[in-house]
Amino acid sequence: MLLCLRICSCRDVLVSVRGSAETNTRLFVGRVGGVKMETLRRKCRLVAGGHKTESPHPSLTYASVVSRESVRIALTLAALNDLEVKAADIQNAYLTAPLLHEKIWTVCGAEFGEDQGKSAVVVRALYGLKSAGHDYGVHIASCMVHLGYTPCEADRDVWMKPMVRPDDGHVYFAYALLYVDDILMIHHDGVAAIDQIDKYFKMKPDANPNGKYEPNFYLGAKFK
Repeated sequence: MLLCLRICSCRDVLVSVRGSAETNTRLFVGRVGGVKMETLRRKCRLVAGGHKTESPHPSLTYASVVSRESVRIALTLAALNDLEVKAADIQNAYLTAPLLHEKIWTVCGAEFGEDQGKSAVVVRALYGLKSAGHDYGVHIASCMVHLGYTPCEADRDVWMKPMVRPDDGHVYFAYALLYVDDILMIHHDGVAAIDQIDKYFKMKPDANPNGKYEPNFYLGAKFK
């Protein structure tokens, strides 16, 4: 849990609040349980009560996702170019991103074990914060640029990379489609392409008996 919190003494937090020109807001941070309806799987997240904070500039709360039309076009291009279609899900996606714009602190509850009662400054894009989606989007975009991908001008959540298929020298664009933490990869070697991203964002365990990163569903669409 302390991946997204920096523990410090209460005195240090209060000094930093009083000595800073920016406002640090105290919020509830704790566990919230839920059930994923498609699998009836119980899930527990560490979240912050971001509904109690002042709204930052609207540009800092917006986070785009790939459109369904782009998904259909990408699947058509995969079929026309005889490319692999692979899918993966980033684990604890928001917690990989630094919190860039909100200044939040909390007092740790019982779920933090021996750190209960300590004050903590939130340093990651914790679920529930108004700017968490935006900060995660900035973070994963910087990763894709680092890996050599360029965002499509028509859909900024479609990332393109010029490639040459080694078997026959066919020149094409590989595509990585991002819907928050869901990745759809169109590539001649989709497993290797996703493994590159996995070096920066750990993927959820893949238990598909049909093969690594083989998609069953993506955005509600069933793959055959």
